[in-house]
Amino acid sequence: MRLRTAAALALLSTAGVARAGVSLGIEATIGAEQLGVERAPMSGDALRSMGQLGGTVLLRMGSLAVGAAAGGYFQGSRLERYDASGLAGLALDVLPILRLELLGELGAANLRTREDLDAAAAGEWSTFYGARPGVSLKLPAFPLRVGVWGLARWGLPGTTSSDPALGMLGRVGIEF
Repeated sequence: MRLRTAAALALLSTAGVARAGVSLGIEATIGAEQLGVERAPMSGDALRSMGQLGGTVLLRMGSLAVGAAAGGYFQGSRLERYDASGLAGLALDVLPILRLELLGELGAANLRTREDLDAAAAGEWSTFYGARPGVSLKLPAFPLRVGVWGLARWGLPGTTSSDPALGMLGRVGIEF
């Protein structure tokens, strides 16, 4: 009897882990200005440029997610500057194909070289913090995920207001 109870509990616990899932997503991002979107949805607030092209890596363990993001600003084909940030928060699969995310973000803006990134990691660079709500769809039977990130960032260089700078990124990637 005890053996059957222990086996049932072990089976239930592994089913819970399998249902919660662990995944690694790698996404390419494109800024709202490249998508032709200049205003925040359902608002007259202008969106700020938050990277023309970039990428996100997100490790999801159940409903928790951690990762990193970078977005670059280009002058022609040359990278002019970039933003880099760490991410952490919640990623909830509402439906098998629909995921909602709410991530916090801490990063450094207007980086130009690898040395700038090292200085930012050592705390020698001005940092920003923000919220990154997102929604994405996973195509059935494929590892492809498409969606959008909203961005609200405080402390960006060139901003003096206590209001956040708003941005938006389109995203497409694969999930393992």
